[in-house]
Amino acid sequence: MALLILPGLRGSAEVYYPKPVQADPSTGYLESYVARDWYRGSGVVARDPRLIYSCGHLFYENGVWATDYVFYRNYSSYDPPVPAFGASPRGFRYFTSYSDNADTYGGDSARAFAYDFTVFYGTTSFGPAVECWPDGNLAIRSDRKKRIVGYPADIEYTGDSGHSYQHATDWFTRRGYRIREAYHGFDDVSTGEGNSGGPLFVWDNESDNYLLGGILVSGSRDTAGICALDSSSNSMASAALGLKSVTQTFSNTQPLQLPDAATRYSSRSTTASGFSDTVTGLKFSLSVTTPRRGDLNVYVKSPGGRIRWINKASSSTSDNLVINQANYTTTFRGYVANGNWQVKMQDSRAKNLATFNQFSLAVTAFAK
Repeated sequence: MALLILPGLRGSAEVYYPKPVQADPSTGYLESYVARDWYRGSGVVARDPRLIYSCGHLFYENGVWATDYVFYRNYSSYDPPVPAFGASPRGFRYFTSYSDNADTYGGDSARAFAYDFTVFYGTTSFGPAVECWPDGNLAIRSDRKKRIVGYPADIEYTGDSGHSYQHATDWFTRRGYRIREAYHGFDDVSTGEGNSGGPLFVWDNESDNYLLGGILVSGSRDTAGICALDSSSNSMASAALGLKSVTQTFSNTQPLQLPDAATRYSSRSTTASGFSDTVTGLKFSLSVTTPRRGDLNVYVKSPGGRIRWINKASSSTSDNLVINQANYTTTFRGYVANGNWQVKMQDSRAKNLATFNQFSLAVTAFAK
């Protein structure tokens, strides 16, 4: 990777700066009109071709939200774009917590940056959409490769204008750190003034491609601040697409006597379907008849591999394992809803026979 090393800056640390390069076809130049002034920034077509993700502060000034906005996908030129060649979204959604916190604590406060996310929506395609991480918080704090793309107005370490070129940092593996809620920071990464709304991409080794982990909301000469994508931003995007939150129940009531003193797990499963989005709520019920609950290892596994332990082998002499509408939303929120859900069970000790009776999932997610 090509690095610029500036003497005296953070002890001559290697800092990742943006360079003029068209790095992503889904990223674009954004203009907005707020309170008689035009603002510029960045955005990215994300999750669905009809959605554009950006940050809230590009469209909010002194209590006033933008009335006009134009998006120019994959634009890169010395000259500013011509409005006639851009795409005008039908509208946008934002967190009221952002404007409330910006008004109370200031637009440059961590409280405001934690909700500094906006999603634009249209009736037709804005172009190819990048996929998103189910939990951007974890992706940002990982050691996976990352880069930030966008349109800086000024390159802070030189003072030069970024003009209207698409810029990108080199790929870096620095771990982000949580500042407040969804707001994360990176040291030794800088993007330049005016680049707000640009995407942070995180490399996914499984798909051998990059996914969207968050949106740039703040920065300095040697830091970058990111609002991570999470279940709240995901729900906002679902609502922008016109999806509705529904709850469906899936179950398995086929009895199974568990092998005694088993070394392997037995399974019962059910298939969830009909959702267009990830889990926003989940309640779980289970019934296993046994004279000694402490013999059992039991967990539930989601279609994406997320697990939640129900019972672990112990010295407990209590009988029967019965769970009734336990709320496991925290474990599975933001993970894939559709697919095969499994209960994995092991009777780890001899003599006390156990019988699985049934389990059920009440899954809440957005659907068409």
